[in-house]
Amino acid sequence: MFFSNMTESKNSYNTMTSLRISNLMKLVQDSNTGYLLVSGGGEGFLEPNLMYRIIEETKADVTWMVTSAFWARDKDVAEKVLKNMYDAFLGGNHKECGRKIVCRVSFDKFHVWALTLPKQNPLQYVVNLIKLFEEHYSHEGGFVLMLHSLQGEETLIDGLCSEINGEKVVRDLPSDGEVKVTESAITIKLKSGYAFEVTSAKLLLSDLAPDLRNEAELKRKITIWEQDAFCNERGNPAVTYNPDGTIGTNMLVVYDGRIAGGWQSEMPDVPINVDSDDFTSVMKKTLSDPGVLGTIENGLVYRFNIIDEVCPKAVLRAKAVNVRDYTSPILLEEDKIKLYYTVRALQDFIAHSRISKEEMTRWSDELKSLVSLKKNELQTLYNDSKYDIVQQFIEQEKYFAEFVQLVKQYTLKHDSRVFLDFFKSRSNISKRTIDKWRLLLKRIVNCWYDIYSFNKLELNAIEEIERILDEKVLGGTRIYEGLTYR
Repeated sequence: MFFSNMTESKNSYNTMTSLRISNLMKLVQDSNTGYLLVSGGGEGFLEPNLMYRIIEETKADVTWMVTSAFWARDKDVAEKVLKNMYDAFLGGNHKECGRKIVCRVSFDKFHVWALTLPKQNPLQYVVNLIKLFEEHYSHEGGFVLMLHSLQGEETLIDGLCSEINGEKVVRDLPSDGEVKVTESAITIKLKSGYAFEVTSAKLLLSDLAPDLRNEAELKRKITIWEQDAFCNERGNPAVTYNPDGTIGTNMLVVYDGRIAGGWQSEMPDVPINVDSDDFTSVMKKTLSDPGVLGTIENGLVYRFNIIDEVCPKAVLRAKAVNVRDYTSPILLEEDKIKLYYTVRALQDFIAHSRISKEEMTRWSDELKSLVSLKKNELQTLYNDSKYDIVQQFIEQEKYFAEFVQLVKQYTLKHDSRVFLDFFKSRSNISKRTIDKWRLLLKRIVNCWYDIYSFNKLELNAIEEIERILDEKVLGGTRIYEGLTYR
């Protein structure tokens, strides 16, 4: 939910703001949120005052403040940050309500390597944190430390135990097991009696443009994603299961304010934003969309099976990207897939008498005609349509039609200057937009779509053009994160 792109200067779009925090805290309260995870792609403690506000104002039963703990490399700084966190905790209503703040530190080889200072013990920043919690907060059950590692990092955890003379105790269930399934968890206990938890999760092989032609790698990534979706998230990540047997919605709030009212089940082009929508509005927009409601009620398999009827590639790429927040934006990127899925979901609601004939009289003639068709007739309409992702970009992205003409021109002359001159003369095309177009080309190369807008020669040139944008226009920077539609 915090600023995630270090190649783009910080602005009100790409990071949380004070107003968004206020709106988020109201959403947490109004939705009776039990489990609030404050995380990135990005480091939340680059905005420490916003993090302290969340700690003080959150009404969630458990709030997880995820951090790399870069600030703990200096023990004095770490002591100040933890004191500010604890003061914010005490300033809230946690003591009387029994709510908990968890300082969850990402602890794996990558983070350790990235945070190691010259001539410093690589684990020193983690040791600093543990010692400070042991000394100042071991008495406090509502303000605790947790390390979050990855499967296969046992050597790193053993090394930490040696550094602090800690003893590992295997737990039967992680502390968050009632609301979220975690692969494994242990408790590390010090001689003083202070103990903290270390959880381990699977490593997702994230890639914004996986090659669908690489069957072995595709199978590997899909296996990991499916284990998470169907085991950890019980096949329905939009739903959270409470200890008392009741269920609630599992929401995602992104740093630009965008909300998925049902995590991994949203319709990505339906505008829901914490800047403008309260809890009532969020849920109304979420549950009034037939495609979203169909997914929430029936789970991810239901949606995958319907989309697989016309575009198996969409199902493969949504899983292979291996970023859970991206499942719906990737799966439903193409407008014609969104239309097919929505019509099929409506047909199911009609078949189960969930939509009245009186309500259907208010529909357009076109929609009534579509829902009256048989599945094979809808499939034929879909397959006969030559409307592709390129045409969709032409309609939605300013200047993209001109860019497409340059692609065709390049096929004849192979002169990269046509692109350099074009972007130089169109200085109002942002680097974010250029990178978005570059990513589209990369995905076309990697067989993500059925393309009708380019002929074979033009398609063969796409890889060269993507490389030109990458190296000569963008200089290797990655600005577009692949999640938002902006």
